[in-house]
Amino acid sequence: MSIRELKLSTDNWYPGELLDNEASYCHITITYNISGERHKVDAHIDKIIEDNNDLKKIPKVNTTLYWQNNFHIENKDEDIINQIIRKELKEKLKEIFIDSDNKSYETVTAFCQVGNYRGYLFELDV
Repeated sequence: MSIRELKLSTDNWYPGELLDNEASYCHITITYNISGERHKVDAHIDKIIEDNNDLKKIPKVNTTLYWQNNFHIENKDEDIINQIIRKELKEKLKEIFIDSDNKSYETVTAFCQVGNYRGYLFELDV
């Protein structure tokens, strides 16, 4: 299993741009693409959603999840904020997409928009 962050542009209005330095309770939208056969990954996502009250699948859209989280960030330093958010996003993405008991051997690319803060892009081998 591996997870890599992919670079997002910070030019103009692109999602890698820092928008707000007040990251506490955030609305997080996770939009994803699954390469190849997706049935194992979809089944795992459904199980995780069933077990988590904080994660929702957006109705009528089969590749968008909604998560609300308090990142507990007190420091105002952009680098520290990014480190904290990246760490928690990676943990959540592993929980959502990786079923260590039933590997799918697919690749998931997930874009995470963290409130009005910024966007992150990850690629996972699941």
